[in-house]
Amino acid sequence: MNEVAIRIKARLENFGFREVVAPQKNILGEILLLKRQTWNTNRAVVLLEITEPPSDMAVFLKQVRGAVARRVKFFPFLYGVGIQVIVMCPGITAAIQEPHDYVAKVDNQWAIIQSLYLIDPKKRDYLSGKTWGQVITGKFQSAIEETISELYRNAHV
Repeated sequence: MNEVAIRIKARLENFGFREVVAPQKNILGEILLLKRQTWNTNRAVVLLEITEPPSDMAVFLKQVRGAVARRVKFFPFLYGVGIQVIVMCPGITAAIQEPHDYVAKVDNQWAIIQSLYLIDPKKRDYLSGKTWGQVITGKFQSAIEETISELYRNAHV
């Protein structure tokens, strides 16, 4: 587990997130998968480390979204799952400059990407994008962003 994963896991455990452990990780580049389920919310955080930016970020995130939903065992008839995605990859902040373009525009009551954090470990910077509906998830997103910003500078600063 890398430094980002260790710090995010420790910080989000304070909010009731628990690591999803499986013998085989089926999400491309998975380093860490956390979930938080309550009677009315279902949230997940996934940290991925890949070697090159995806050629089609939308397709990549659709695959991640489906794999995360299955791994956290959410039930679509009860409530959806809001996913926070963190991708570490050299060159990703240059290749994908608008992460907010890839977060959910509407709630489909299934699985949505609520926030996307792109970290370039070589340039030591990151970008982030968040969707609407920060009432419940905002504190988790803020904790993720604060953790990342302790290690990397924001590319827009």
